[in-house]
Amino acid sequence: MKKVMALLAVVMMLGAGAGVAFAKECPLLIKQLKDASAKEKDTKKKGDADKLIAKAQKEHEDGKHADSVKTADDAAKVLGVKLEHKQ
Repeated sequence: MKKVMALLAVVMMLGAGAGVAFAKECPLLIKQLKDASAKEKDTKKKGDADKLIAKAQKEHEDGKHADSVKTADDAAKVLGVKLEHKQ
């Protein structure tokens, strides 16, 4: 039983660490996207990307960091840019 509890504790700590890593990554990705969006000349692409950027920001603020990173990747595809991920 002690081994199971210890294993569970380790898994929970690793999960918390991943959440913190994503939490720190979101603002970096969002900044890259805002910079790329500011240079985008296609108003449709810019509008679509800006909606996704706002969604990524909201997800970050709500603590949904993995979702925020995925949404940021979707926005990058719209803008045709490659994001520099922290990991």
